[in-house]
Amino acid sequence: MPGIFFLSGETALNEDNEEEATINLSTMNSLFAGKLPWHLSFSYGKALQKTCIVTWLGKAENDAAAQKALKARANANSDAVFGKYKKGSCASVGTDGNVMQAAGPY
Repeated sequence: MPGIFFLSGETALNEDNEEEATINLSTMNSLFAGKLPWHLSFSYGKALQKTCIVTWLGKAENDAAAQKALKARANANSDAVFGKYKKGSCASVGTDGNVMQAAGPY
């Protein structure tokens, strides 16, 4: 089996799904680093995209800021794959973003 991937984005509205998924992935990888016969990751849906989408909201003038947010979360998740993510080190729109994303262009 090449890998196990879990869904990242479906959490309660009062939870920051991006941050929680990144923390969870990092914790699992730090606990089992080098001990599993497969790659452990997640599907990167909402947990990769939320801050990016809420930052962008379909407006061309927000493109650069949204791309910066996406790159930052991608780097955070890269750290998490190696069990090295530090909680709170990547900016997120937090729980307010859950509602804004649901109402946005996503």
